[in-house]
Order: sequence, then C-alpha cells, then structure tokens
Amino acid sequence: MTKVELRKKLLNQRKNLSIDFVQEASTRAQQNLLKAPAWKQADQIILYSPIRNEVQTDLLFDDIWSSGKTLLLPRCDEEQGQMSLVHCAGTHELEEGSYGILEPCSRCAVIDYNSKEFSPSLVIVPGVGFDTKGNRLGFGGGYYDRMLQRPAFNHATFVGLAYSFQIVPTLDSDPWDQSMHALCTEETLLWL
Repeated sequence: MTKVELRKKLLNQRKNLSIDFVQEASTRAQQNLLKAPAWKQADQIILYSPIRNEVQTDLLFDDIWSSGKTLLLPRCDEEQGQMSLVHCAGTHELEEGSYGILEPCSRCAVIDYNSKEFSPSLVIVPGVGFDTKGNRLGFGGGYYDRMLQRPAFNHATFVGLAYSFQIVPTLDSDPWDQSMHALCTEETLLWL
C-alpha cells in the first residue's frame, strides 16, 4: 500500500471513530504518558492541539499548566510552509489558526529556535500513522519534519501519540523523515 493509500485509509478510520471511543482512548493514552518518567522529568514540552479525532491532549495541557512546566505549541505559517513554536500560559491565549487548529494568539511571542532558553525535553507528535521503528506518516506537508530536524531538538525525546490502530508494521521512510523515540497509545507506551 502506498503512503497516499495508507494515509487515506487511516484518516477515514479515524474520522469514523465514535465520540465515546475518542474520549475513552484519549484518556487512557494520556494517562500512559503522564505516568512515564520522561514526562515527569520534562521541563519544556511541545504539545499539539488535536483536530479531526486526533488523540485528545486536554489532560496533558492541564498537567503542564498545574505543575509549572513550560508549554510550547506550534503555530503554522502556511505561506512559509513551516511551524513556529509559541509559549502558551493558558487557554485564554488560544485562538483558532491555520487549518482550524487552536494556536497561541498573535500577541504570544514566537520562540527563537537558537535561544539558550529554548531547550525542549519532550515533543509530543501527532500523526496519521506510525510504525514500530518510529517512522511517522503525517498529512504530507512536512511541517513537523522540518521543525524537528533543527539542531535545538537534538536532545529532545519525540513521542508519537496515536490510537493503537494507527500503528502499522512498516512505513516507507524518506531521508528527511524524523523518527520517534517512543509511541504512546491507549494500550501502551512503547520505547523504540
């Protein structure tokens, strides 16, 4: 099956999930991540705002804000074809941005990837699919791959957050694809 065919199949499967399944599986997946030492030890976490039945991240947001960790969220720049990272201190700073995704509002400052203050410990990455080698199938825009290849991410841990049906035996990978260090689903947190 080609990447295009697999992407279509997995997106269709995700689109047809029930609200109850999304809520229940998302809660279990987030709880698996919250128990992990990598989560507990992380100071600066990059997270995503879910769209179109992606695994929810509400419990992760709440834990970051209540524990004093730093939350960085992506903001897409469609013209440039890249993502910026923006500090987000609470829901009051969120607004709908590109692709209908909740993003930090325009008054929130963009993080300089070369700044000494920028040292992400953990990057929680959404995807359409993943394989057991850590390869990721995204929407095809390359936003995450371009962001994660920057030198500032060399010491960060990448965790793909997905439903168990999104984990496939193998994916074709390209040289620019960024591999995950772990996969977290409603069933388990798997270190690769």
